[in-house]
Amino acid sequence: MRRYLLFLLPACAVALAAVILLPASSGARRATSSAQARPAVSSGLIVGLSEGGAGWGGESTGPRLDALMTTDAKWYRDAFWWYLIEPRPGRFSFAYYDHYMLLAAERGLHIVAQLVGTPSWAGATSTTLPAHPAVFARFVAALVHRYGTGGTFWRAHPTLAPYAITAWELWNEPYFSSGNGGVWNPGLYARLVKAASTAGHALDPSAKFLIEAEMEAYHTSVWTWWVDALYQAMPNFSRYFQGVAVHDFGTAVKTLYPIVSGQPYPNFGHIRRIEDLRRQFVRHGAADKPFWIMESGWSTCTQKSIDCVTPARQAADLRTMWGYLHTTWRSWVQALFVYRYQDGEPPNSVQGDYGLVELNGTPKPAFRIFKSYAAQSAN
Repeated sequence: MRRYLLFLLPACAVALAAVILLPASSGARRATSSAQARPAVSSGLIVGLSEGGAGWGGESTGPRLDALMTTDAKWYRDAFWWYLIEPRPGRFSFAYYDHYMLLAAERGLHIVAQLVGTPSWAGATSTTLPAHPAVFARFVAALVHRYGTGGTFWRAHPTLAPYAITAWELWNEPYFSSGNGGVWNPGLYARLVKAASTAGHALDPSAKFLIEAEMEAYHTSVWTWWVDALYQAMPNFSRYFQGVAVHDFGTAVKTLYPIVSGQPYPNFGHIRRIEDLRRQFVRHGAADKPFWIMESGWSTCTQKSIDCVTPARQAADLRTMWGYLHTTWRSWVQALFVYRYQDGEPPNSVQGDYGLVELNGTPKPAFRIFKSYAAQSAN
């Protein structure tokens, strides 16, 4: 999971050709007005962890889920690895995730499945978007058929059917080149979304497919508006998704700088850039699409980095975000998933120290704050 500091390097600001926001056409304005008439948020705020127990496997899965449940979170976002489930074309193996879904459902947990991990037969690397979206759509259809509403897994466990997967996150950060094996290709991602959601909805019309979105992506020495690029590639793109997945990290929790024509985007590292991103979708007639914050958090690392905060500041920043979720963001943010439950490395690692508890299991101040929020959330 890449953080946004990479995009603040001074070298990236040299000789950039910024794409100016395009004015909405009259057709887009009409679509926007129609979309604004429909509410984006359809239920109470969901609060969860952007980390479950799927990656633990075997006998370790249950104890890990039990540890996570001490936060009172009832929603987890977990990676469903394509290369594990379909190691050969058309040959599916569900045993690993059957075990996980059974343990999660028995504990009353809801899962948002993040669909990632290209098998070697479908792409050069595990992050490479497949050149033929139809093969990804086949994978998505197999998962929806198994774990979606009315899926075959729940027919075998009918009392656990309320915990069928209803929300599916399509890929991880394709707006960065690292999210597509070193290549930036919004058109391919849009086609992937169309194929996946079409196949999934044929099996479960109520399923929610969440797309990955960010403001700008830096590629081939050009800053480009990611959302505009998706709609330029597919003008009717809004038909194919039911929510927007955002990874909203940043140690600047109150400021939002104005966008200046001809200049690189100024708000990476600011959690309020989600407001800029929302405006991008509104311009494209997608005001009715709820935002799901699928990753957010603050690292309590001790190295000299603008990405590091104190444990007290971590708790304070979580409170600030909670305030936005219940005021200015309330009508269009559906979910907050905090990254993550526990530190994975000693405190000199930015990436490894986003946890609510320390590596040794000691709760940080943010743990208690998160626990109180999770207890209030939609379950």
